Amino acid sequence: MRCAQMTLLWVIAAWISTDAFAEEPLHLSFWDESDVLDTAGARIDFGANVLRADGIASGYPDMWFGCEVPRDDESAWIYGWRMLPAQDGAERTIEVLRAYTSDGRTFAGEETVFSLEDAGWQGFANVVYRPIDGSIFLFSYSAARLRVFRSEDGITWQNLTDEAYVNHDAMNVTWYPPWGEFLNYQNTLEPYPKRYPDNIGEHRRVFSFLRSTDGVNWDDYSPEFLNGESRWRPDDEDPVDLEFYRGIVFPTEGRYAMLLQDYIAPPPEANSRRGSTKHGPRSLVEWAISRDGLNWSRPHRDLDVSEQVGSLPVQGPLTRDGKHLFYQRNGAISALDAGRLFFVTSLGNGEFSTVPFHMPATGLTLNVDASYPANQGDTGRAYVMAELQNEHSQTLPGYERTHTIIEDIDNKAFPLSWNGKTGSELAGRTVRLRFSLRDAKLYAVSAAE
Repeated sequence: MRCAQMTLLWVIAAWISTDAFAEEPLHLSFWDESDVLDTAGARIDFGANVLRADGIASGYPDMWFGCEVPRDDESAWIYGWRMLPAQDGAERTIEVLRAYTSDGRTFAGEETVFSLEDAGWQGFANVVYRPIDGSIFLFSYSAARLRVFRSEDGITWQNLTDEAYVNHDAMNVTWYPPWGEFLNYQNTLEPYPKRYPDNIGEHRRVFSFLRSTDGVNWDDYSPEFLNGESRWRPDDEDPVDLEFYRGIVFPTEGRYAMLLQDYIAPPPEANSRRGSTKHGPRSLVEWAISRDGLNWSRPHRDLDVSEQVGSLPVQGPLTRDGKHLFYQRNGAISALDAGRLFFVTSLGNGEFSTVPFHMPATGLTLNVDASYPANQGDTGRAYVMAELQNEHSQTLPGYERTHTIIEDIDNKAFPLSWNGKTGSELAGRTVRLRFSLRDAKLYAVSAAE
């Protein structure tokens, strides 16, 4: 098992040829417009799901989740951190804790493995696992300087540097397998004529991107989507006061998702936290998506991913039993179904095709929700129909859409068939699927196991 940020990834662009991913299990996700071809009928829309409360973990330490590290058995060590408040004017203390778990819901063996006082601790840290050598890194800011510690065994820690660089405290350090390096989605401050200056004055929070082979020496880089710019900033589609507060990046379905926390400073007289700080209250958390973890888009700006749980974790997630699990310090779990973060749908009778692919010998399954809520007073309104076509968009005889009508189904691995045919009869051939749908959510097509 590995930290969610550090799992070995395969990255597939929507346009890539089938020959390039022939050795990988077929998995076609439906995240945005580049995942569908030849749309027709009603508008094709793309949606996203939100975090939901999913109980309290038993024995979870009072810590922010950092990463998981494999043990010799089927369980894993879970590392995290907490910042203890100063007592009687003394220095603050940061602690790294760990406990082990198999299922992500029951934890045992809690112990504190690192503790250090510092007058300048800023209250934010990341704990990251490097799988190439099994070492664990602690990144934490003191007086705007990034301090870095490393452990080979999870118990004995070495101070690598007290000043890797100077910046703002919010960050998200991950291990990036394609490069064999750390990536840091670093929140940074830049001068800005802010309408309502808050605790950072006339500055705003934006993103910068850093990379490092050793966690100590860091270089800036500019992903292609920034077109040569050094910072990722809000754009003309955003409210004029919007800032990027911080982000949590993790791989899923061979791609990357980001929980992006936005922030808008209110007028001081309307600040619900007035009297205690100039810092405004939390704002919504949106989804950003990426095929490679480097280039990002923001297709769901108006959806608050945290609307049901009211808070955002620091790192994560831990993935167990088909769920992405995020933790608060009190052990409260926020969850998302793995493979069900993003979907394609249509409110009317919409149609689209997938990119061409080689038919697997095992047939196909569909991650689909075609169940219409009973409280809407109507059943059978949602449907999906699927037909198989050749690479020239011609329907293959015997695989017409009338032979596959999916209704009242909510299934992550629904087997596709056409009057008993599964498509395995066409194993190795280049084909594509043509979907017709209404009010259903299509998440992905995969090779049957």
